[in-house]
Amino acid sequence: DIAENLSEEEIIGLKEMFKSMDTNNSGTITFEELKVGLPKLGTMISGFKVRQLMEAADVDENGTINYIEFITSTIHMNIMEREDHL
Repeated sequence: DIAENLSEEEIIGLKEMFKSMDTNNSGTITFEELKVGLPKLGTMISGFKVRQLMEAADVDENGTINYIEFITSTIHMNIMEREDHL
């Protein structure tokens, strides 16, 4: 289980982040919600990058990111960032 590597605080933080982006409380994040939600969290990226992020995170390719996909992609991005700084 990928979440085993996270502290309880990190899990709570990710859950809050997901909820803040899922503006219609559907349990999934759409491309539009991601595009609007990322800048609110202080992440400034272009529409093209948002599309890439969406495609990478949307494992089942249904056009939305569910909570598990969100957690998985966030952890993956954090690992990549850490490796960049080594």
